[in-house]
Amino acid sequence: MKKFLIIIFVIIVLIVVILAAVFLLTSGIAKSADQFFQAVKDNDLDAAYVQLSEDFKASTSREQFESFMRGTALINYKDAFWSSRSISGKTGEVEGSVETADGGTIPITIKFVKEQGKWKIQFIEKAASGMVQETDTAKTIPEDAVLRKMTDESLHEFALAVNNKDFTDLYNTLSALWQSQITPEKLLEIFKEFVDQSVNLTVFSLYEPVYSEKPRIDDDGMLELKGYYPTQPSVIYFTLSYLYEHPNWKLSGIHVNIK
Repeated sequence: MKKFLIIIFVIIVLIVVILAAVFLLTSGIAKSADQFFQAVKDNDLDAAYVQLSEDFKASTSREQFESFMRGTALINYKDAFWSSRSISGKTGEVEGSVETADGGTIPITIKFVKEQGKWKIQFIEKAASGMVQETDTAKTIPEDAVLRKMTDESLHEFALAVNNKDFTDLYNTLSALWQSQITPEKLLEIFKEFVDQSVNLTVFSLYEPVYSEKPRIDDDGMLELKGYYPTQPSVIYFTLSYLYEHPNWKLSGIHVNIK
C-alpha cells in the first residue's frame, strides 16, 4: 500500500512539473496578449497596433484596426482569462475569454508569430454573436493590386528560403492546413534542386507578374494563381494556391519552374 502511494505521489509531482514547464514556456505569448489588451483598456490603440505582426498590419490599416476594435465590446476590456496556451516553433496561440467592464464575456483566440525575438499578434478571432450571415470574402477574388502583392510576397519568401537553404520563414507564412501537412525540412527536400544549384530567384523583383490564366477560386475554396515573371534570359513560371484564413489569404501550395 505504501509503495502504491509513493507511485501516485511521484505521478502527481511529474504532472505538476510538466504543467509548470508548459506554463513557463508559454508565458511570453500570454504576457503579450495581456499587454495588447492593457493598451486597449488605456485607449492607446497606437500602442496596441504596434503589437500586431507585419503581415497583420500589411492587410489591416491603423484606421481599419481602430474601426474593428471600436465596433466590438473588446474596446471595453477589463480582464482576460487564458484557458489554453501553446507554442510551436515561431508560432503560438492563446485561447480563452475577455471580460468587459460591463460584465460581458467574449470567447477569443489569438495567434502569434515571433518577429525579431518578440511575439506579435498574427490573428484575432472573436466568436460571432447575434445574427450572422456567411461572409463572401472567401468567395471573392481579391483586386489585381492585391493579387500582385500576394504573388510578389510569396515568391520573395520562396527566393529567400532557397538562398538561405532554410524554409522556416516561408513555412511560417503558410496556411494552418498546409502547415499541418508539411515541415520546413520537407519543403527543403522538395525544392532541393533549386537549393543545390544555388538558383537566385530574387531577380523576379525587377518585374511585374503576368497571369497566364485568369485567377479563380475552385470548389474547395482554393484561390489559384498561374503565371510567370518575364525575367531574362530564363523565365520564372509559378503556380500558387491560397486558402482563406480570416483575415488573410494564406499560401497553401507553390510550384516554381524556370525555362
